Amino acid sequence: MTEIPTGYVFNKGITGCGATTLAIKQPGNTILAMPYRGLVENKAASNKELLGIHGEMERESEIIRYIQTHDQLKIATTYDSLPVVCDTLIAQGLDPYKDCFLFVDEWHTLLNSYKYRYKAVRAVLDRAPRFDRKTFVSATPLPREY
Repeated sequence: MTEIPTGYVFNKGITGCGATTLAIKQPGNTILAMPYRGLVENKAASNKELLGIHGEMERESEIIRYIQTHDQLKIATTYDSLPVVCDTLIAQGLDPYKDCFLFVDEWHTLLNSYKYRYKAVRAVLDRAPRFDRKTFVSATPLPREY
């Protein structure tokens, strides 16, 4: 594959097959929404072109500095910080919903953690439908009824 297909719930079948890396490397602006801070930090540490955003940092100023110095946006964010990323891009004159691909990583956690991480899950579920291009990705099997 050279690009992640858009408009799907994508079951990659096995972990570590490179889907997240492909989303980072493919052409165009990409926002990667991830459930945990550790995932964001790990991907950002191993990909120089990727900005990692989570709740323990000066998020808005980091995003502004990043968009001023990059032609192509590659932002990894926790589910909780997705609204901050979108709102900051809008405040800077960019439309994330039209200009960015949303890659929701580990989407199974939206179902598994809804009860105790309601705000984080709602952040994704409220914003994702606004994106013209989005894909939900996981390698964790869920029962078919979900």
